[in-house]
Amino acid sequence: MAGRRHVAFETAHASVPIVYFAGTILLALFALQPVYVALSLAGALAYSLACRGLRATALKLRWQLPMLAIVALANPLFSAQGTTLVLQLGFVRVYAESLAFGLTMGALLAASVLWFENAAATVSSESVLSLLGARMPVVSTMVVMVSQLVPQLMRRSRTVGGALDACTAARTPAAAPHVRAARLSGVLMSWAMEDSLERSDAMRARAWGASERRTTWRRQEFRARDAALLACVLGLIALNALLVALAMQAWWFYPTMAELGWWWGYVPYAALVLLPCALATYDEMSWRSLS
Repeated sequence: MAGRRHVAFETAHASVPIVYFAGTILLALFALQPVYVALSLAGALAYSLACRGLRATALKLRWQLPMLAIVALANPLFSAQGTTLVLQLGFVRVYAESLAFGLTMGALLAASVLWFENAAATVSSESVLSLLGARMPVVSTMVVMVSQLVPQLMRRSRTVGGALDACTAARTPAAAPHVRAARLSGVLMSWAMEDSLERSDAMRARAWGASERRTTWRRQEFRARDAALLACVLGLIALNALLVALAMQAWWFYPTMAELGWWWGYVPYAALVLLPCALATYDEMSWRSLS
């Protein structure tokens, strides 16, 4: 158990992490303000380091940081707005306001992706089925199957691509990459369709849809501490929704950026985004003290 990494809300009812990540992701998507975006990105990175470690987080950032840089640099080139001229190359003018908007938008996208990945690492498919299976069986099953089949399809694409590259008879010239893509897509589609038929037969054999109300093998009890934690999460989300709305009304990028200053409203948002990291760290320290 020494190498075991803890995730937040692992002893709580499934409704608590689902409500938390749903609210946090929505706030992260709509809070297009530099301080809020920075806090959201910091909280997502801190929790990713706490529950997945440095190596896994660095692997996730291999394509997220280039995406941030591309968005930050592309926005001033295609949206020349603002009043503070930073650079002029011929007819291309780069303004500080446009550059700040692109950097903020890129950081927002990176933070949102990290929050979705943190949610996937925390909320298991079993939790989704146990919470929504009886009320929305089709929706919960679709969510669980998509979360499992998309990574499976990516792994199979690498397997098929390696087989095509290793087979000299199927190898395509470098000048015709579309031929390789067509072969790869055809094999993946055939594989996926065959699996879908087998999966539907297996679900039918297990009496899927035979009853109007679906049962679940894992029953979760909603305890008093779950109610207290859920109330705390809902209170933080509601408070931050109001504060984010106020902050967005007082902030603008164009034509001249508003001034950033200290505001007490940043503290509740910092508490919200750092909550899972604090819970995971507390569980880790508790396990270490017991061992």
